[in-house]
Amino acid sequence: MTVEDFVPAVLRRWYVLLAGLLLTGLVGLVVLKTPGVYWATSKVYLLVPATTYPPNQLAPDSGAAIEFAGLIETQINGGIPVRRATSPDVTLVDEGIYDGWAVFQPDTGGQWAHNFPESSLIVQASGPTAEIVRTRMNDLIARIEKLATDQEAAAGVPEKFRVDFTLSPTVVAVQYSNGHRSRALAILAALGVGVSLAACWFIDRVVQTRRRRGNGTDDGNRDARVRNTAGGDQDGPGREGAGAPSGPEAHRGGDGSAPGDAGPGEPGVRDHPGP
Repeated sequence: MTVEDFVPAVLRRWYVLLAGLLLTGLVGLVVLKTPGVYWATSKVYLLVPATTYPPNQLAPDSGAAIEFAGLIETQINGGIPVRRATSPDVTLVDEGIYDGWAVFQPDTGGQWAHNFPESSLIVQASGPTAEIVRTRMNDLIARIEKLATDQEAAAGVPEKFRVDFTLSPTVVAVQYSNGHRSRALAILAALGVGVSLAACWFIDRVVQTRRRRGNGTDDGNRDARVRNTAGGDQDGPGREGAGAPSGPEAHRGGDGSAPGDAGPGEPGVRDHPGP
């Protein structure tokens, strides 16, 4: 396909290009009017008691507090393993979750091993409004504190020796994200124009092919009649062409001499013996 073939095809099928551009414009309007998403993330730290006597059986030191945070993570997720992102800094919006929540331990490990560096839990939420996200965040933080308190109460840990909690940031900050709409519109426009131009060429190719077949135009694949050097038809009166019989059977009962070979009044030479 060359430019000389492509440009006329687009001009002949301009209506296909117009329809494609209109459809691209409608999709662009949908992208512009699509609302953004609200989200928030906080880190809940579990702090071990300042005194070690009497010790907190569930979190006597920082190492045990990490395990305690892992227990809370398992309980708040109902025992379902958490699908961890490649980095603890990845948010729900980054993962394409626009209406949900997550609670997990920050894991800085690699492919083959986990590494939980601190006794903390990351709390994330996303939703269509700021109020929904803020309510989810507050409820999740309250559930974490209650689960930890219930575990310590069941273990008989005095209240003044139980783990303490702190947030980072100290206040839940809800953020709004509407993506990169200018970048999305640019990519959409490029795809729409490209697909529309390709559709023009393809439809024109199909129409032209059907038109040639309907008119019976020789496209190089048909069996054309064979012509001799003088322009005559070598297929013969019956148009046998390449399928005509050859050999002795082809001359049986026929005159083997060329026209004009026999003189005036002389019988033509026959190709089979006479009596």
